[in-house]
Amino acid sequence: MKEKILEFLYDESLKDEFADLDHDDSLLELGIIDSVKMMEMISFLEENFGIEVDDEELMPENFDSLNAIVAFIESKKG
Repeated sequence: MKEKILEFLYDESLKDEFADLDHDDSLLELGIIDSVKMMEMISFLEENFGIEVDDEELMPENFDSLNAIVAFIESKKG
């Protein structure tokens, strides 16, 4: 799951920050994702992991790090 998300983020941004990216690093603070990228990522997650993200779940805390994204997906599937 993490690899698939990383691949999506990397393919879309091609940023140097990925070399030392920790799975708890803030994707927003590093500039890897912004508000537009966030919406693209949510569509990607919905299509690839069979989840639906509700408006009230569109909080940075749910999508700010790789670990947060995986935890969010797992909570939706569980």
